[in-house]
Amino acid sequence: MFDTDGSGVMARSDIDGALALVTGAGSGIGEQTAIALASRGARVLCTGRNAEAAEKTAATCREAGPQAASYRLDVTDRRGMEVLAAQVAAEHGDVDINNAGVGMSGRFTDVTADDWEWIRSVNLDGVVNGCAVFAPGMLARGRGHIVNLSSRLAYLYPRTEPVYVATKAAVLALSRSLRVDFAQHGVTAICPGITNPPIVDKTRYLGSQADEKVRARSKRLFNRGHTPTKVATAIVQAIERDRSVVPVGFEAWLGWWFNRYLSLRAQQAIGKLPLS
Repeated sequence: MFDTDGSGVMARSDIDGALALVTGAGSGIGEQTAIALASRGARVLCTGRNAEAAEKTAATCREAGPQAASYRLDVTDRRGMEVLAAQVAAEHGDVDINNAGVGMSGRFTDVTADDWEWIRSVNLDGVVNGCAVFAPGMLARGRGHIVNLSSRLAYLYPRTEPVYVATKAAVLALSRSLRVDFAQHGVTAICPGITNPPIVDKTRYLGSQADEKVRARSKRLFNRGHTPTKVATAIVQAIERDRSVVPVGFEAWLGWWFNRYLSLRAQQAIGKLPLS
């Protein structure tokens, strides 16, 4: 979601005083990432579609760090992001970005064109918009770090989330490509394992997955997942250590290993497991 775009290969001391722009900052991973960066001395811009939620996060950041502000932002609105980028460049300077995200559960044959447009516009286009709008300024300043939020499902393939997998795999591929393109700047893809809501509350359930029992089971699974704070900590450490790909959680690391070393047949068998 969320994704973080940041500036430069940044040591802990570099985060102190840097500017972090966080999309999807009103809740979950975005909220906790904003707070974690603020506690390390970053000036944080909290953005989200829900202006009230973004401001609530900014208020918490002001208690934890030196400075924070909030902006209403829809990551699917390229023009809106361009306006904000100009405003940030004029008023603030350095920029780091976090990305928002949504979920979708259902077989591929249940997915409509509208469903695809919805999830792609947020999960992929939102990342592309953030990178395209803010990266040029960071490159011009000669320092930067981009962190894009992908998922363990970028390399695990459950039957019921094909379009979600497609968007997150695209984010992972984009991030690794940008790491080559922006060779003097850090670029990281974060791949969280099963994480607590609110992603469940931002998920469309299609076909048989829309059954209340299925949705309840999914919510119970996510409720036992990692906290957004754990993912936020991994994001900050990735910036400090200039990591390329960071799975978060045992199942995310296990999936990463499986994807790299096991046969396609084994991966297909894993994909049939109820991982989400």
